[in-house]
Amino acid sequence: LVPQINEQKKIGSFFKRLDDTIALHQRKLDLLKEQKKGYLQKMFPKNGAKVPELRFAGFADDWEERKLNENVENIGTGRSSFKAGLDYSEQTPYEVLGSTSVISYSDSFDHSGNFVLTARVGANAGNLYKHSGNVKISDNTVYIQSKNLEFIFYLLTKYDLKKLAFGTGQPLIKASELKNLKLFFPKTFGEQQKIGSFFKQLDDTIALHQRKLDLLKEQKKGFLQKMFV
Repeated sequence: LVPQINEQKKIGSFFKRLDDTIALHQRKLDLLKEQKKGYLQKMFPKNGAKVPELRFAGFADDWEERKLNENVENIGTGRSSFKAGLDYSEQTPYEVLGSTSVISYSDSFDHSGNFVLTARVGANAGNLYKHSGNVKISDNTVYIQSKNLEFIFYLLTKYDLKKLAFGTGQPLIKASELKNLKLFFPKTFGEQQKIGSFFKQLDDTIALHQRKLDLLKEQKKGFLQKMFV
């Protein structure tokens, strides 16, 4: 079923403008992701270096090599017991954290605070995510707690924890390995905070553009359904 030529032109022009807008947001998103990659390379010391290429004004000291467990409050493996597949309710208000996200809900919690987490075993071992609150943590999940969690998250992102994963079968990351991991840290807590805050703002901007792009794509799907017979 085809409309008259004038209506065809209007529909075609409408969808072309919509596609151009989607392409523009995709380019912005890709550019932001590339900028983040570049900043991760330049704002943390490269192998053999004690200072990064790019720093905030007012900081000049060499970074120091330290064990990760000397710079965070807690590193451990979850051991919570829980029922899988429960939804949120007044009776089960507490999230259960798994290898990549929330996997269930519970009527109680045994961990509280801000966390960086990764899978202990499997394909997601080394992939990081952040979460906050009163939670339970599954036994396939390694977690880190720190006063300066944003910096720790991006420091480990730059390091790429998948390098720690070992095993001939499923990749495996142990809390004990994380504790002894040696990394370079800025001398001052203030520099750590600035770096963590900078990357968090960048990630928030990336997430905003991703949401806009997803919304535009959903709108296009809707218009395709409604503007053709």
